Amino acid sequence: MALTKNKTGIMAAINAAATASPASKDRAERTLPKGTIGSVRAGLGGIQEIETDLILPWGPADRLELTAVNSGEIPESVLELAASISDTGQQVPVLLRPAQTQDGKFEVIYGRRRILACAHLGVPVKALIRTLDDRAALMAKGLENANRTELSYYERVRFAAAILEQGYDRKEVCQALAISKNTLSQLEKVNRQVPSMTGARIGAAPGAGRPKWMTLGSGFESGHLSDVVVRNVVDALPKEATSDERFDAVLRHLNKRRARSPENTDREPAPGVTVKSKVKTLTLTVQRDGKNKAFADWLDQNLDDLMSNAFDRFQLENRRGQGG
Repeated sequence: MALTKNKTGIMAAINAAATASPASKDRAERTLPKGTIGSVRAGLGGIQEIETDLILPWGPADRLELTAVNSGEIPESVLELAASISDTGQQVPVLLRPAQTQDGKFEVIYGRRRILACAHLGVPVKALIRTLDDRAALMAKGLENANRTELSYYERVRFAAAILEQGYDRKEVCQALAISKNTLSQLEKVNRQVPSMTGARIGAAPGAGRPKWMTLGSGFESGHLSDVVVRNVVDALPKEATSDERFDAVLRHLNKRRARSPENTDREPAPGVTVKSKVKTLTLTVQRDGKNKAFADWLDQNLDDLMSNAFDRFQLENRRGQGG
């Protein structure tokens, strides 16, 4: 119920701003910092035109394609949006707030793709300007994503992680993304399992939902995947491959590696002794009863020396194998 009221309140504020009369717009401008007022050009319905070089980044990143991983390159989706704005104009305003530390500048709450598209075109961006604290800004950012353009599953993973890294608690993350605690736990698990560089190499992958990303995460957990493996798979693809195509290529590679991996095996090199060999562990079990108790006791007393000698032998043979 609280989340519903919060959504309703934010949407009401945004709608009211978009339909405000010129008189109410003037009153809103007078609430902005002094230097900010001269940085805007008045528009209809409380919407301002802001030069894009006056806009600063703010808050946790939501769109994976707009992170620093792209090294300043303009994503294809932004170029497509720029073409649309060039043809029909900017249909939806962005939301800004006065910059906290630089008078006359603004921080973007949501609409980074639209801002980049307008910057590419060399035109000002249409914006609503509101004085929001960090929590209200975060809620507005999450609500806009939920109601206008849905984030991909992995973007939600990264967005949730970014919010937590900035010091918000898990309840606030749930409110911002309109998700349950259980869903947040699943997002956190994928974020733990999948290295951030792997996620950046693959991209948003809008066609891949939770099951596929959890499968990928289990591949890292089992040792079948690594950052290096993913890099090699992605580098072998054509440069124009989409993020979904990159994801599917990595998933196919994972399935092939799993198919080639030997099944977990149990063997008995001595009476009462079982060795279990798995992908990530090697377990030795010795029964300590009946006829086997004496051997188990002896092994317990000498196991440290045996393992030390075995490790020394391994190092010696490894050096010989490398020509040392």
